Amino acid sequence: MKKGLLKLALGAMSILALAACGNTSETADSSATDSVATTTTDKLQEIKDSGKLVMGTSADYPPYEWHLVKDGEDKVVGFDIDIAQAIADELGVELEVKDMDFDGLIPALSTGKIDMIIAGMNPTEERKQSVDFTDIYYTQKDVLVIRKEDAATITSEDSLKTAALATQKATIQEDYLLENFPDAEIQSVPKWNTAIMSLTTGKVDAILMVETVAKQFVSQNDTLMIAEFDVQSDPNESAIAVAKNGGEFLNTVNDILTEMKDSGKIEELIQVNTQLMEDNTAE
Repeated sequence: MKKGLLKLALGAMSILALAACGNTSETADSSATDSVATTTTDKLQEIKDSGKLVMGTSADYPPYEWHLVKDGEDKVVGFDIDIAQAIADELGVELEVKDMDFDGLIPALSTGKIDMIIAGMNPTEERKQSVDFTDIYYTQKDVLVIRKEDAATITSEDSLKTAALATQKATIQEDYLLENFPDAEIQSVPKWNTAIMSLTTGKVDAILMVETVAKQFVSQNDTLMIAEFDVQSDPNESAIAVAKNGGEFLNTVNDILTEMKDSGKIEELIQVNTQLMEDNTAE
C-alpha cells in the first residue's frame, strides 16, 4: 500500500514538474514577445517624448539633399529633407538633420545616434539584415557621367571595362561596378563632390550615379555630360530606414509616406527642389 502511494506521489510530482517546465517556457516565450513588443513600440513614443526626430543623411545628393549656402547661411535642403519635415510635423516634433558620410549612416542608426535615414537609400537584402525599411518612395535609373571630350570614345559599358571609374562608397552603384567591371580601376569615395572633382581633373573616366543627381552635377559643369547609352544596373529604389523591429514607428512613417505619395506631395517636393537647385546653379 505504501509503495502504491509512493508511486502515485512520485507520478504526481513528475506531472507537476513537467507542468512547471511548460509554464516556465511559456513565461519565457511571453517575456521574449513582450520584450520585442516593447522594442517595436517604444521608439515612436520615445521620439514624441523627446520632442525631436533625428534624421541622418549624406547631403551631397541634389536634389535629394545638399548644402545650400545663401545670404551667408549654410542649410541642408532637398526633397528628402522636406519629406522628413513632413513626418516630424505629423508627429508634432522638431526635425534635426545630421549630415555624415553615406557609409556611416547605418552604423549611426544601429547605435541609436539617429532615428531614421533618408538619403536616397536602396533597401537591399544586405542592408535589411541591419535595419528595417519603409515602402519605396522614389525610383530612378543609373547613368554614367563622362567628360564631353570623351563622348566619341565612350559609347557603351564595354568602352569602360578597363577604365578608371568612380562612385560613392557603400552604395549599390559601387556594388555594380565591382561586380561588372573587375578589370577597371574603381575609386569609391565618401562624397559625390570628390568623384566629380576626380572626373573633371582627369583622374577617372566616368562616374556611375543616379540620373536625377547626375543631371544636377552636369548642369553645374559645362565640360561634363551624361553618356548616351543605357546602364544595365537595376533601378534605384529609395526607402526610409529605421532601426530593426521598427514596429509602430515604422508603420506610422509608412502611413505618412503613403498619404504623401497618393496626394502627389512627394512628386511636388521633387519638382520644387529640382527647381531650387537649378535656380541657385544659375546664380
